[in-house]
Amino acid sequence: MGRFSIMLGYLLTVSMFSSGCSVLMAANRSSYRGDIDVIKEGVPRSEVIAELGQPDSFSKAETGGFDDRYTLDPEAHRTWVKVCTVVLHLGADIVTAFLWELVGTPYELAVRDRTFIYHLAYNPDGKLATYEKIKP
Repeated sequence: MGRFSIMLGYLLTVSMFSSGCSVLMAANRSSYRGDIDVIKEGVPRSEVIAELGQPDSFSKAETGGFDDRYTLDPEAHRTWVKVCTVVLHLGADIVTAFLWELVGTPYELAVRDRTFIYHLAYNPDGKLATYEKIKP
């Protein structure tokens, strides 16, 4: 029985140190920044910024308009969904003695962020002229 206890102790120790991947992956998902359906030609820049926040990078175009770039995940989750997912993974880890990681980590890999770069070009009057969705 002593040998079994030692093996069980090693197994639990290794499980505890190797767990947490699904919890960390869920916590590090992209957060919802706004409705990307606002990106349409003719929409004022102020409306896009109001919905999506400040661009990740921007520059003043030679024509007098702006070039904005956003890195967004169109399927990003709201913060409360991320928190619930983290709590679910953590609870499942504790209840199953960290065996949940065999399911949770592949699941998190399957639903990981699928970010795109949105390049928005505005006219001098501040209206969206063109936009491009680029896969990084």
